[in-house]
Amino acid sequence: MEQQPSRTPGAAHPSTNDGPLTRAVFASADVNRWGEAMRPSAEKVWTKVSGKDTAGAWSAFESLAPAGFGVPLHLHHSQEEWFWVLSGELLFEVGGERYHLTPGSSLLAPRKIPHRWKNTTESVARFLIVAQPTGGLEEFFDEFALLTAEQLQDFGLINALFARCEMEVVGAPLE
Repeated sequence: MEQQPSRTPGAAHPSTNDGPLTRAVFASADVNRWGEAMRPSAEKVWTKVSGKDTAGAWSAFESLAPAGFGVPLHLHHSQEEWFWVLSGELLFEVGGERYHLTPGSSLLAPRKIPHRWKNTTESVARFLIVAQPTGGLEEFFDEFALLTAEQLQDFGLINALFARCEMEVVGAPLE
């Protein structure tokens, strides 16, 4: 029998920065780590396990990417990034090699290796991302979600955001 949390579904447990967690971290299917409703808008990433929960060791995210959306070729200076596709199809390029990911497929993009991805379907793709260590990725996703369509076309702004979060843009998105 599955154990149900003895609290309101989606309500977050307090994080700790002073030592190991003493309670489970639960986030239901429709909320982020802090119990906030997940509402898709452009490409949106929701924190499911915060780096604050793991003393910065790792973090986990859920992402919804609209049809045709992709990210520029970039690299992470200090973290690995693992992807696991839940629905949809994504084309990834890591270190110059291409990979077609379908539901159930996963891929690890090592630190300092350029990578990019694109949703190749006509519908929203849903996937998980784990970053190890968490680095600035959580802050990056929070800031990226607030960018307007016009700001997403401002490459100076995008490059500055990537740089602040320990990443570097090194090329264009996949065609």
